Amino acid sequence: MVYCQRCGREIDEARMHCPYCGVLQERELEGEKKPCRKCNEKIPVNANYCPYCGHDQAIFEYRETPREAEEKEVETTPEPKLEKDAQSLAELVDQIRAENEKYLAKRQAEAKEAQEKRTFGKNENPEPNLIASTKLMLRDTFRTDKRMGRADFWWGYLGITMLTVLLTFPLALIVQIWQSVAPDSAMMAMEIMVYFLMCFYILEMVTGLIRRFRDAEIPVLYVVLALTVVGEIICLFLATRPQKVTNLDYTFEARSKKRQNDQNKPGR
Repeated sequence: MVYCQRCGREIDEARMHCPYCGVLQERELEGEKKPCRKCNEKIPVNANYCPYCGHDQAIFEYRETPREAEEKEVETTPEPKLEKDAQSLAELVDQIRAENEKYLAKRQAEAKEAQEKRTFGKNENPEPNLIASTKLMLRDTFRTDKRMGRADFWWGYLGITMLTVLLTFPLALIVQIWQSVAPDSAMMAMEIMVYFLMCFYILEMVTGLIRRFRDAEIPVLYVVLALTVVGEIICLFLATRPQKVTNLDYTFEARSKKRQNDQNKPGR
C-alpha cells in the first residue's frame, strides 16, 4: 500500500490513478524531486503527501537537538564583549554612587556636628534690638558674604525704613530753603535727594536680604524679585524663614575676614 500524492489516502500500489481524487500517481521520478519532510525519501516536487509515509508536506517536522549537544554548544560559546562592557559600566556606576553617598554622609555629619557644637547662634547680636540691629545693617551695607539672623534682619529692616522716612524731613527743609534762594535748580536738587534716598533704601534692603537668605539657606537669586513690588513682598515673606545649618560655607563672620584671620593664625 502507498499513499496518494494529492489527497494522502491509502491506495493500491498497482493503481496509477487515485480512486478518491483521480490524480495520476508519479511512480518514476524523472522530473524535479524534493525530500520528504519526515522520512527524507525522494518524492515529486508537486506532491502534497509523501507516497511512502503519507506525511503532509505542508507540516514542518520538528527535530529537537539533543540536550547534551546544546549544553556543549552553550559551554563553548564565548562571552559577548557587550556583556563585559555592560558589567564594567555597572561597576563604574556603583562606584560613583558609593562615592556620592559617602560625600553626602560626610556633609550631613559636618552639619550635625556644627549644630551640636553651636558654632554660631541665631543672631550676630546677643540681644537684637532696633538700635543694635540697625547699626549692624548699616555696618554691613556692602557685605554679602556672611549670614544675618532673622531677628537682626527685621529689627534692622525696621530701623532702615524709619531712618529713610526721617531723612525726608531735613531734605524737604533743605529743598524749601534752596527754592527760596535758587528756584530754578530746586526741583533738580529735590530729584537728586529722592534718588539718593531710594538708592540707599534699595541697597540696604538687597544686601540685607542676601545675608538673610544665606542664613536660611535660600537661593540668593530670589533677591532679584525684590526689584518689583510683588517680588519684594515675596522676598520679605521668605525672610521669615528660620535659620538653617546644613553647611558652614557662611557664618556671621565675613568670608574674606575669616580667611584673613586664618592666615594670621600662628603656624601659618
